[in-house]
This record gives sequence, C-alpha cells and structure tokens, in this order.
Amino acid sequence: MEYSSIVIGITGGIGSGKSTVADIITGLGHTVIKTDDRAKELMIENEQLRTKLINEFGADVYTSDGGLNRKFLADTVFGGLPHHEVALEKLNNIVHPYVIDDMIAQSQQYAMNGEKMIFIESALIFEAGLQDGFDYVVVVDAPEKACIERAVERGMAIEQVKRRMDRQISLGIKKSHADFVIDNSGPAENLRGSVEFVVNVLKGLPPKEERVNS
Repeated sequence: MEYSSIVIGITGGIGSGKSTVADIITGLGHTVIKTDDRAKELMIENEQLRTKLINEFGADVYTSDGGLNRKFLADTVFGGLPHHEVALEKLNNIVHPYVIDDMIAQSQQYAMNGEKMIFIESALIFEAGLQDGFDYVVVVDAPEKACIERAVERGMAIEQVKRRMDRQISLGIKKSHADFVIDNSGPAENLRGSVEFVVNVLKGLPPKEERVNS
C-alpha cells in the first residue's frame, strides 16, 4: 500500500542534540524544516512581524544594520525575573503564529512536490501544543549534565541554560508522549545508527489518519 506524505516532528530539550539529529537526517537525503532557524529569518524578513516586535520591545530588538539583536532579546526574555517570563510569553505569542503558518506552507509545498517524509525540527513542539499536528514525534534525549555542557560550549552562560530548561517541559514528559525516542548520551556513531534506524522504520509507516482509521 502506498501512503501519502508523513510529517515528523523532531524535538528535545536545549542541548539534547536535536539539531544534530536533523543534520543527520538531512545528510540521509530527507527534507528537514528547522523552525527555530526560520523564526530568526522571519523576524528579519517579515515586515509585519518586525513592526510588531518593535512596537512591543522597542527599536533595540534590531541592530543598526537591521539584523536581529539576539543578545537584547535573550536578556529581555531569559533574565530570570518575573517580568522576563511575561516578555517571553509576549514574544512567543507574536512570533509563533508566523512560524506555524510558514511551517504549514512549506510542508504543503514539499508534499505537493512528492516528498514522502517531511521532518520538522522545533524546540517547542509540546510547549506550543503542536504535537497533535504531526503524524509522528521524535524526541531526542540526553542527560541533563550533557545538555548543559553542550549549550555552554555554544557560548551560553550556565545560568541562562538552566533558566531556559526551567521554561521548557521536562524531557521525561516529552518522552512519554513521543512516538520515538533517540538516545544521544553516547558517541556520535551510536547517534547516527539510532537516527538511521528510526528513519528506516518511518519509511514504512502511514500518515496518522490512515493509522487511526485502519
């Protein structure tokens, strides 16, 4: 039986390695939409979104050359004080609708082009309540210590990493609602093998509605 396109979400906590998993899947020849990257692009490219962000957070949200002032935004929404939590909620409420619309439009276009599997990497699939919109959800798991170390290696302060973790749904809860869990606690070759195994299984699976109605 030949199935239509399936859409698979890839998520996990900060530093868990979801972007690495997405890169491996891309290397295997499959389409991956990275919504976190697209969010940053849309915040620069979409004039309506730019205006809303400036109106809410002020002109400092952008640099003098029109780029996104990531340090200003991080300090604004991850500073650790109660008003920063309000700022994060406002930021998400402004940006998420644009990212979701973009994600849907891209997925539909890829499906029309004949892609059988469309992967979407996003840090906040469960936090944004989007899990039911995917045919399958893959959670990338790793020990908290390793996640913190990876995030710090990317240049984040350890306090900021922990604050971001506190704002995200725990990996334990995400794993309990996942269709697949990829363990990223070992060496790189183990991770690649796990990703290849999951991708090969997904190749033979139907879309959610066909699975439910069969």
